[in-house]
Amino acid sequence: MVTDEDRNYYERRAEREIAMAAATDDPNACASHYALANMYLALAFDEEPCVTG
Repeated sequence: MVTDEDRNYYERRAEREIAMAAATDDPNACASHYALANMYLALAFDEEPCVTG
């Protein structure tokens, strides 16, 4: 079970990853940041992260 503290942390991390994705010109880095953001959001909502690679 995800606590409110955990959820807040994961949401902040997802926001940072999205900001970093928007700030880069490298398509591979952008994709990686979005993948990490998706992982953090899945964790925030207590879902199984979907990791592709």
